[in-house]
Amino acid sequence: MNMPQVDRYRTRVVPIEFEANEQLKLLPVPERMTLVLVTNGTAGIMINEKTWTATAPCVISLSQYDRISMLNSHHFSAKSFSFHPVFLNSSLTFEALSDDKFVTMEDQHDRNMLMIFLEHSDRFAGIIPVPPPMYLRISEWMSIIGTETYAQSDGMWTCRIRRYLLQTLYLIDDLHEEMDKNNFEESRQIPKEYVEIALEYIHTNYQNNICLDHLCKVVNLNRTSLNRRFKEKTGHTAMDYLIHHRIKIACEALVHTNLNIRELAEACGFKYDTYFIKQFTKKQKVTPTEYRQNEWNRRKG
Repeated sequence: MNMPQVDRYRTRVVPIEFEANEQLKLLPVPERMTLVLVTNGTAGIMINEKTWTATAPCVISLSQYDRISMLNSHHFSAKSFSFHPVFLNSSLTFEALSDDKFVTMEDQHDRNMLMIFLEHSDRFAGIIPVPPPMYLRISEWMSIIGTETYAQSDGMWTCRIRRYLLQTLYLIDDLHEEMDKNNFEESRQIPKEYVEIALEYIHTNYQNNICLDHLCKVVNLNRTSLNRRFKEKTGHTAMDYLIHHRIKIACEALVHTNLNIRELAEACGFKYDTYFIKQFTKKQKVTPTEYRQNEWNRRKG
């Protein structure tokens, strides 16, 4: 298994690994969740003392708690991406995921999205069939993740990986909800709530220009109804939540990248760096530059 990546733009180790030729021999990875995309063939595998069949195209979601071994294979090929959950959200330690005592709606939402890696049973071992149209999208996103993991093309490489990983996980979560636990052909769809749909859209498109009217079209609600539901669910209006989420991403980027304030503001979805600084200072009580320096000093010891 590849070692964690050393960020060439900042002196730090990023808790992720990508394997282009995954044969399941070194899984699970300690202190990681691993997403395996089976691209070809079939394999008989044992997960947690029970035998399963993985047939392409499908994904296998594993955590450090699983036990897995390959029993047989036929023309099998796969690739995998392993990550510590804090790579997605700094609140998501394995201990916190287990305790499930998150205060914010955002943290709880991200926790729920990762349950396909943790809640394995005799009926579900993390294997999810992928229809061909969705497979093409997931395969493309996994390829981008793999390329960025090794190339680190610029100072925003981890931001891009996080974005494509989130898009992949949201799509897989949808597939899991649609999948009947015993027979994929007898699938059923559990409709998502309006706010959940909007949250997923915000979490994967925060870097783009998003207005309230656009969010209303995404969920097919008027402004008043959407804001009322958002307020009930998150304590924020829709646009205030968007700013809140962008500031949270900015906090991570300030600590873990060397992007200047203008570049960082743009990467987080703020059109003007002056507006970003104003909103950041209002919510964090310090300027972005002060926040970065304070966090760097704190982490140095």
